[in-house]
Amino acid sequence: MSLPLVNLVSIVLTTVSLVVFLAALRKANRLNAMSRVVAHQVASSAANLQQALAILQAERETCRDESVRLEARLRDSDRVRSEITRAIDLVERAKSDLKDGVRTPAVSVQPSFTAAKAASAPAQPETPAKILPVFVNRIVRSADVASVVL
Repeated sequence: MSLPLVNLVSIVLTTVSLVVFLAALRKANRLNAMSRVVAHQVASSAANLQQALAILQAERETCRDESVRLEARLRDSDRVRSEITRAIDLVERAKSDLKDGVRTPAVSVQPSFTAAKAASAPAQPETPAKILPVFVNRIVRSADVASVVL
């Protein structure tokens, strides 16, 4: 082979290697640009995740506060329900005590002079068989007075 032919082959190989080198450099630049875009997207996603985390933590705090409030309301309603149950039991007991303690008035018709005699006779206060609250005693006494008047 001659020297000019070797030079020509050498120049062609150098040109091919330069073209391959430039193509590789170009692809490397594209890859670098794509990696920057991906890095930017990852950073944006991380920021969005941080924001979502902050929102979820705030929502968790709100739910926890609401849960505490609801539990307080439940305790309060349980307390009120037990007080109402106690009051209903007390009223039922007072009602049964009143039914047991009140005398039923006589149905027979009395002559008018007997009614006048009963009205002029001193009324003896009756002592209740069981100790009842004050308002129940007042109701019983007023019922006794009403039955005597009739």
